[in-house]
Parts: sequence; C-alpha cells; structure tokens
Amino acid sequence: MPMRVIDASKIGEAIESLCLDISTTLGDDVKSALEFFRSGERSELGRRVIDLIIENARVALEKGVPLCQDTGVFSVYVTVGAETLIKGDIEAIAASAVARATKRGALRSSIVNNPLDERDNTKDNTPAIVDVTISNDEKSTVGVLAKGGGCENASRIAMLSPGAGWKGVREFVLETISEVGAGSCPPLALGLGIGGSFDRAPALAKRALLLPLNSSSTSQSGQREKLSPAEGVAMREAELVEAVNCLGIGPGALGGTTTCIGARILSAPCHMACLPVALSVNCHSLRRKVIEI
Repeated sequence: MPMRVIDASKIGEAIESLCLDISTTLGDDVKSALEFFRSGERSELGRRVIDLIIENARVALEKGVPLCQDTGVFSVYVTVGAETLIKGDIEAIAASAVARATKRGALRSSIVNNPLDERDNTKDNTPAIVDVTISNDEKSTVGVLAKGGGCENASRIAMLSPGAGWKGVREFVLETISEVGAGSCPPLALGLGIGGSFDRAPALAKRALLLPLNSSSTSQSGQREKLSPAEGVAMREAELVEAVNCLGIGPGALGGTTTCIGARILSAPCHMACLPVALSVNCHSLRRKVIEI
C-alpha cells in the first residue's frame, strides 16, 4: 500500500471551516435529542426553555451568528490513518486556522496567555488545543470541539478505588451534576472517560463528546453479562441519562425532568490498583463536528 501524504495546509482549511460551522450550527443529533426530551418534559417552563434553545439555534443558523456569546476554547482532534504522512506543522497550522476563523466569524476572543499573572488576551483564540492520534484504520479525520468556560469549569476527575466499580462511577457523576450542573447551562451533554491514567481519563471524557448523542433515556433491559461490550456501554450511558434526569435540575436549571440530553462513555485499560474517572460536562450547545480528509 503506497504512503498517502496529506499537506498540513489541507488540515488547516478543514479546521477553519469546522470552527466556523460548529460556532453557528447545532448538530442534527443534538437538535433531535432536544426535540426528543422536549416531548417528554413534564415542566411547562422546562418545555418553554427547550423551545427557546431550539429557536436560538434556528436564528443562529439563519443569521450566521454564534450560538452563544462564549464561543469557547477550540480543541482540535486529528486522527492520522495507517500509511499516512502529514506534511507540515499541525500545531502551527491549527493555530493559524483558529485565528482566521475567529476573525471571519467575529468570534469572541476568550484565551489568555498566562493562567496566573497578567492573563493578557491573545485576541484570536490561539493557541488551540491539539490532540493527534494514530489509527490502524486507513481513514484520517479532523474534529473540532468548542467548549465554553461555564461547562468546562464544571468538569471533574476522580481517582476511585477499583472496588467502587460502576456504582462508584455512577455516584461520582450524580454528585458532580448535583453540585455544579445548575450553573452549566442545562440540559447537558456528558462525556465520561473511564480508565487509562490521571491524564488519559480526561482526554477520553472530552473525546467522548465527539460521538453522536443517543436519544434514549430508558435503560436497556437484560443482564449486563448477556450483553456485548458495546451494548453494555450503551446501557450504562442510558442509565446515566435517566439517573441525571431524576435530579430535577431541569432545562435552564428551572426545574424539570430534562437535565441531560445524552451521555457517551470511552474507556481504556488501567493499572489494577486504579480506577480513574473523568467527567466532561457540556452545555446544551454541544458544538463539535468530525470530518474525513
């Protein structure tokens, strides 16, 4: 199989386009999830809030303006396929692409160059966060996720005892959302990373937000040991959505039965003495997209 060469400038063009697209356009799966949960929302005020969220998305798309004033920090995910060479500096290309998108889309500049001291604004949302992985698949993809400060501040990591198991993971999620969910612009989308290490679990949690949402709040029936691994994960995702929605925080934190519109889980092998768990909380404007290049 001949080596495939992709010029980094092509990746830059894709990143710029994705940044502009996700800033103004809510994904079809997110809109479908909002409509699905709106139909079952018991609170009249909650239904009204979801209606306003859907209307906001319509206006943003129609006028080409950002879905939210906090256009977020851009995380770029490049997956390099087998027998593929990227020609050029991906991080430099990504920074340039984000800067161009910020100017073209009139996106708010939210990045400061030093977290503690001067905290001077970089004026163009750079640098972007860049994550590059190698895949055994032949496909190469580029994805962009934009997260605002409110929901990013609500994200958490815990190093649980292995004996805590799924019950401990579930309790960690519910305790976190009970504490910070109201200030994160619910209804929420949740990415959960389980396993790996202290640094790997949060990366998995954030990557999980790139996956399509599953519009079902009802846990699958059956014993876990009778399910395939994928079915077992799907059941736990649905279980989390159902449990979080029982908290009563509701749309806009005004009460109701829709606090979460979807949860996705990614996991990795870990040390036998550890159970790292990270929760990446996202607001109702789940802004992300992945394309093949």
